[in-house]
Amino acid sequence: MRLPAALALAALCLAAACTSQAPRTAPTEEPQIYVLNLYGDENGRSDQRPQALVLSEFSTVSGMRWQSWGPSRAVGVGRLSGTWCLPQCQDRPYDATVTLSAVVPFKGNGYFTKYAIKAKLPAAQKEMADLAGGLPTPEDQ
Repeated sequence: MRLPAALALAALCLAAACTSQAPRTAPTEEPQIYVLNLYGDENGRSDQRPQALVLSEFSTVSGMRWQSWGPSRAVGVGRLSGTWCLPQCQDRPYDATVTLSAVVPFKGNGYFTKYAIKAKLPAAQKEMADLAGGLPTPEDQ
């Protein structure tokens, strides 16, 4: 039994189209982005969107609500306190916006290594506050 020429041509085109497609690959998994958080753990732990975060030996933010997280920066709002503002900020921490940035790779994931804080502080405290700085990574520990 012979196929009509048009049907044979269509079958040939379909076969060619099926074999000329690029092989499908599984989507690559994006690396996870973390911050090494020393809050409640002096050795630090890999954390994502932490509720409280130690930024430096002098500053901590709490009550964090993260507006964005990764892949190159994170932005959140919370309450800033530290040794530089005691005793005034002990019971009334300052509203602050925290930006984490400068992601570096470590064992297949990324870690934020810089922070910057925007907060309305009294002039005397603003001079003492560390409103920008570096964050540790697991490699530093």
